[in-house]
Amino acid sequence: MSELEMPTVITAIANPEAEGFVAGTLYAQGWNVVFRAIDWSSLHTYVQANPSESSQALLIYGTDLPGASKQSIDTLQGKVRQLIGFSISELEAEAFGTVHPLPTVGTDLISLVRGFVRAPMVRTGAMTQRKPRTSKVIAIGSAGSYTGCTLIALNLAMEISLLEKSTLLIEANFRAPSIAPVLSMRNIADGSTWKSIAPNLALSEVTQDSADQLEEFMNKATQEFEYIIIDIGSISGLSNRLTDRRWTSIVTTWCCDQADELMIVSRADHLGHYRLTQVIALIQQTSIRANLSFTQNMKSAGKRGDAEMARFLTATTALKPIRVRSLKEESRSVMAAEDDHATLVETNERSNLRKAIAECAREITS
Repeated sequence: MSELEMPTVITAIANPEAEGFVAGTLYAQGWNVVFRAIDWSSLHTYVQANPSESSQALLIYGTDLPGASKQSIDTLQGKVRQLIGFSISELEAEAFGTVHPLPTVGTDLISLVRGFVRAPMVRTGAMTQRKPRTSKVIAIGSAGSYTGCTLIALNLAMEISLLEKSTLLIEANFRAPSIAPVLSMRNIADGSTWKSIAPNLALSEVTQDSADQLEEFMNKATQEFEYIIIDIGSISGLSNRLTDRRWTSIVTTWCCDQADELMIVSRADHLGHYRLTQVIALIQQTSIRANLSFTQNMKSAGKRGDAEMARFLTATTALKPIRVRSLKEESRSVMAAEDDHATLVETNERSNLRKAIAECAREITS
């Protein structure tokens, strides 16, 4: 089975409410529930009779499954893709070894199961829990190409730092890392932490070499900084990336599970709107813990801009975002900042685009 395909699932849980919750939640994500066993005998018979299909499936079992034991479940190792056990009661769980409390929220269940798909040997239930913290993490993703996602991430981080909030900007756009070239900087990935680039503002980069240490890095960062802005670049193919084991999907997955806000940026033109609707269709089929917000960039002036905004609101309202923002096109200010390898506030603090991003920073920190 390709690492990019959505997994198939076998459930083996006796409790009807618990099984219905698991099967229904996964089915709603587009995962194929191929068999729903009611006891050990039916599970064993199905796996024996369907070796090819079973070998590609995740087996999600409950400790309440009649006739099952740790020993019998262990005999299925190698016959299914992965075993995930949930405790239905503490008494039953003691006899099964390593099992997990059954989540009560669909997004928690999805997060845990995705974790096993990506890294079955190391993922645990504790790793899927949102970590308590005082810092705020905002991931910024692009619905398409050339949306200005990096421009917004860089300038938003700068504006938050100007509000005297300790801020970390993370370059995690693996397809096209742009922050270092924009600022004319080198070697920002050197070392295991971050580099100070302005008062209250630091910069770091996630690379292939550092991706496997992301959890540890983010734990340190959320203790050190009040606000963390992560540029994750394009989020096309989001649902597949959330079950992908490649290093290029690690940050996106972490952000969907752990970030406070996932800001999706799109262009206002026809192609930008088309790309946005594609991303929205994927999100509607995917459980994400992070609060969603949408930012329309490069909005036109006048009646054309009004029509673009109306179309944008129609597309995004169904997802109930926490914020919907709009930034007008201002190519002169953007080009001046790029030429000077600087942020908008450093080149033209009175520009309307700079003021709009500064207002966004105030909203986030209020």
